[in-house]
Amino acid sequence: MLPQYHHDHDKKWLTEKLSMCLSHLEREKVCEAYSKVYREAFDAEPVEYRKEGKARFAANTRLRVYCSKKSRVFN
Repeated sequence: MLPQYHHDHDKKWLTEKLSMCLSHLEREKVCEAYSKVYREAFDAEPVEYRKEGKARFAANTRLRVYCSKKSRVFN
């Protein structure tokens, strides 16, 4: 399962992050949140060639921070 909105270059990384320590239900919620952040950042960027970069950065940062906090709880 991958977020609806994501960049093709992030598929492998997303798969690894989402399978780390998330249950199926959590994965669904995280994918929805990732897609929402990606889409909002994409739409908010006025410069066309920067849209994907801003969206990737915003969504991937949020997911990385979430997974980091989640793994700290387990360790």
